[in-house]
Amino acid sequence: VSGDALLLRVRSDSIIPDTTNRERTGLSAEHVHYIATLIQTDGFSPRVGTKGHDVPVLVRECPATQTGLLSLSRWRDTLENSTKGLFPPCTLHADCNCFYTSLGNGHFTQAMNLHRHNCSSIFTSKPYDASLHRDKQLAHALEEGVPALVLDGSRLAVPDRKFISLMLNSTHHMPRWNVLENGELNLEGEQFFAGDDGNDDDETEPRVSQFEALSKVLDAEELSALVRTKLGIDVDEAKSG
Repeated sequence: VSGDALLLRVRSDSIIPDTTNRERTGLSAEHVHYIATLIQTDGFSPRVGTKGHDVPVLVRECPATQTGLLSLSRWRDTLENSTKGLFPPCTLHADCNCFYTSLGNGHFTQAMNLHRHNCSSIFTSKPYDASLHRDKQLAHALEEGVPALVLDGSRLAVPDRKFISLMLNSTHHMPRWNVLENGELNLEGEQFFAGDDGNDDDETEPRVSQFEALSKVLDAEELSALVRTKLGIDVDEAKSG
């Protein structure tokens, strides 16, 4: 972990989903792979000001709290009980006592781990290419971590964590934000809604696509169905086959 103003750079392999996020439904494997696919095809977009990837909001579990250990246990159980390859492996041991849980941007974090471990896409069966020579921005993010807002787990009760995760997922229409060097929170513009592709005639204004807006508020199963619909994959056929 290294400092970046009042944000900290945290590696994705030290982050797991917080058990309170998304009403305890966990992550959507389809959405994790969808984000990993965008990184693969469009390249990694580092955070610069309010541009680039969203800022992960994390809880530092060092030493781990009961909620943190429960999050780790549930995530390891999810990986053990889910079909192999749906999610990237977790390299944190069951008795690990220093890690981070994600209250926001958990799908992005695990998408990074798909690239880290060269996992295969559930859409194409081809591995994600995390070659250091192809995407230097991605290589740097995997090695050094990405800027994240880190909260102290020892001071966050379960209701507080749940409130923060719900707030982050329900305020997608609010201005994009970053933390300035003087510690102030900077808000930039408004996140107006646009069509499904996010395009609009006036490109000077930030836009939120319908897909992005829905992806923030749906539970894991609903989000998986949304991604399959967007990609033209039949949900029932995919589940049975």
